[in-house]
Amino acid sequence: MSFETTPPVKAPEEAKSRAKRPSKNRVKLLEVARRLFGEKGYAETGTEEIVAAAGITRGALYYQFADKEDLFRAVFEEMLTECGQEIFEKTMQGIEHDREDLHVGTQVMLDIFSRPEVKRILLLDGPVVMGWADWREVQRPFHLALIGHALEHLVDEGLIPDQPLEPLADVISGAAMQAALAIANAQDPAAARKIYGESLAQLLRRLAGPSNM
Repeated sequence: MSFETTPPVKAPEEAKSRAKRPSKNRVKLLEVARRLFGEKGYAETGTEEIVAAAGITRGALYYQFADKEDLFRAVFEEMLTECGQEIFEKTMQGIEHDREDLHVGTQVMLDIFSRPEVKRILLLDGPVVMGWADWREVQRPFHLALIGHALEHLVDEGLIPDQPLEPLADVISGAAMQAALAIANAQDPAAARKIYGESLAQLLRRLAGPSNM
């Protein structure tokens, strides 16, 4: 296990504002932290290990990030954005008709979230480090954008009634994330992926009609 030899210094507000500026050090820290968090987990990765692997000083880390938790959140958000883009692209490649968006997209999401690095950072460490409420809130726009877009197609085709889509998107995203969490925590992830993937597919088939998805 990695331990901190000195307590992390909380960055002042001026440093926090500077932290959003792109820099080579920031890019390197995100790259190294992502690899180490993905391989070892948040708790087992110390800031000394991160800065040593990045080839920079601790001062440079705290110039960019308030603390290790702030660095983790930046890694989390960057990974979430990348996953969203990949889900969208692979969904578009895997469908023949817009009505298939919801079914294909949620299955693609389960596959991507099952990758070891993604699973560790987004599903296992994310809610522990960020807290359950914050973890959910950070992901909410991501899910609403992808699932809401798919639901709009179903409304356009008359497969579901015209209605406020945000509550429905919240319910579906909750089901999809519960499936992803169950797979991530399963002793046999491959078997769990099959079972929960089919359960989610059944749920969505009933939503849009069994002959449409």
